[in-house]
Amino acid sequence: MVVLFILFISLYPICFILIGSFIGNFEVKTYLSALNDGSKSHDYQLFIFPKYLTLSAYVALLLDTPSFFVAFWNSFKSTILITVGQLLVNLPAAWWFYRVTFKGKNIIFNLYILLMVLPFVVLMVPQYMILKQMQLLDTLGAVILPGIFYTLAVFIITPYFRDIPKSVIEYAVLEGANEWQLFTKIGLPFATKGIMIAIVLNFIDYWGSFESTMTYIKNKSLWNLPMYIMMLKVDNMTLIFVSVVVAMVVPIAILYSCREFLIGGLTIADK
Repeated sequence: MVVLFILFISLYPICFILIGSFIGNFEVKTYLSALNDGSKSHDYQLFIFPKYLTLSAYVALLLDTPSFFVAFWNSFKSTILITVGQLLVNLPAAWWFYRVTFKGKNIIFNLYILLMVLPFVVLMVPQYMILKQMQLLDTLGAVILPGIFYTLAVFIITPYFRDIPKSVIEYAVLEGANEWQLFTKIGLPFATKGIMIAIVLNFIDYWGSFESTMTYIKNKSLWNLPMYIMMLKVDNMTLIFVSVVVAMVVPIAILYSCREFLIGGLTIADK
């Protein structure tokens, strides 16, 4: 029963938004009014079992709302660049933590990982000052650059490097392999599942992130999808629901297509 209750609580908001995207704006407002008033009238049934379904909101979004696709493209572009940039920065860092041995390495590693758990409000002011000096405010670079140096990938990938048998590294060194060859020919293949986990988690994280956009970008044409949805007028709830449904398609599709791979990778990392 507890599992079913948790499942219901988790799925209810998604079902609520999904149903709301297929009914008229009037029915949505009627239901929300009844909900706010504590009414037990048929308005609840009107929403849960609507008399008719319509695609008018989806048609309006596709044909009459070009700003939505601008925001969608901004989200997609910035998220891809952040994800790729993180790998380019964090993969060598994770390999360095694995290969280099010196006193105090664990302290540096823990400090490095500490950056991952710091809330945005702690980093907001120093990031703002740096971005202002670099003249990146009100550009997509203000969102992309800080995201590239997020340390989640180091935390995920380093344990995979540590699972590489020392004998494999020693044999490769005896065969004349240099550090770059060790990294590309041995390290990356061993860490493939960790890399995929980092890609998926980072993509989903930044796909739904709006704090950086809200803080550093004023130009509406540069807003990402979460920021765009958040600023939609509440008098058109159906349009908001449709925008949320379309925004959910990308992360849900990624999670569904990678579900077995992710579960297997996390299980191996846990061992």
